[in-house]
Amino acid sequence: MKKAITFLGKDSGFGKKNTSAYAMVGKRLLLIDCGHTVMTELQKRELLNDITGIDVIITHMHGDHVGSLSQLALYSYFTLKQPINIITECERIEEFLTITGVARYCQIPGFPPERYTRNNNFVTFIPTNHVGDELDCYGFCAKINGTNIVYTGDTTTLKPFIEYLNDGTQLFVDTSIVGGVHLKLEDNINLLKYIAKNGIEVYLMHLDNEVKIREMIKGTQIHICDE
Repeated sequence: MKKAITFLGKDSGFGKKNTSAYAMVGKRLLLIDCGHTVMTELQKRELLNDITGIDVIITHMHGDHVGSLSQLALYSYFTLKQPINIITECERIEEFLTITGVARYCQIPGFPPERYTRNNNFVTFIPTNHVGDELDCYGFCAKINGTNIVYTGDTTTLKPFIEYLNDGTQLFVDTSIVGGVHLKLEDNINLLKYIAKNGIEVYLMHLDNEVKIREMIKGTQIHICDE
């Protein structure tokens, strides 16, 4: 089955291309995270041409996930002539947008209704652990163009996501050789193999060492999120 989302980058925070993905939903661009490299990549691929609007799901507020969000918000407002629609449960998103001078150009479902009006009824956010109490972080499940996806965001654990996995779901997983604040592949590969054999398509993203990760999953039904 074709992936429901296409990746602009699959690297961890120190890589050349920040992990981010997109889908076209009608003529709207649906973007997952918007790190430092994302705005440039969108322009390179001409994904900002001939669209009617932009929806952005934000999983957490590290720079490799929000680094060019304010720039994209300005582009949407002044070029597309409409505010960007930000879909998130990150507690301090409005503060971030205010500090970077773009809050007035954004819509954020769930924040004050006199300012933010669009619905968020297709994304279910899943709280997860990434850096402990320092930052609220989320994965999510959603149906995108008819396909159910579960997207972990940055996480140290698969546990919060298991209940959302159904036959035909596409699972996109933060994967690391080192581990630490990311999901260590060595400790989770048997579970991922089991999931992949039971009707779930498993794709690895946010990679810190692609060469070693490819070696570890060789011969399995686990895939890399190729760009």
